Amino acid sequence: MKTYLTIAVGLVGIAGLTSCTKEYYSPPPNKTFIYTVSTNDWAWDEGVINQIYHDIDLPELTDYYVDQGVVSVSISVDSEVSYNILPATIMGTSYSVNYTTGFVTIYAEDPIFDPDYEVPIPDRTIKVKITLSEADYIP
Repeated sequence: MKTYLTIAVGLVGIAGLTSCTKEYYSPPPNKTFIYTVSTNDWAWDEGVINQIYHDIDLPELTDYYVDQGVVSVSISVDSEVSYNILPATIMGTSYSVNYTTGFVTIYAEDPIFDPDYEVPIPDRTIKVKITLSEADYIP
């Protein structure tokens, strides 16, 4: 009787161990880029005083990321002690971002869109962190 019980327990154990398979998933890779924007890197559009911008050339920002990936942009105004994810209002200036294939544009503008208010150029260097993440697109 003990022999049959030992065999039965052994077979159940073997069946249990062979039916389980471990699957390992690696997270999609992310790419992070850091850019420095100096006070003289900002530009205005002709006749627009309530908004300034800075263009960042980013060839790694391909159609894939625009169509289905994730693009995250944040800025640091305190030498990378902390970052604010865009959009954000920092010290009375509203920062936002727009991106397309190959380019990221950072905007700094008057948060209440007063056409007579001239947005001041930031008085310090700003660090921009751009992270490109792959994602599984589910339509």
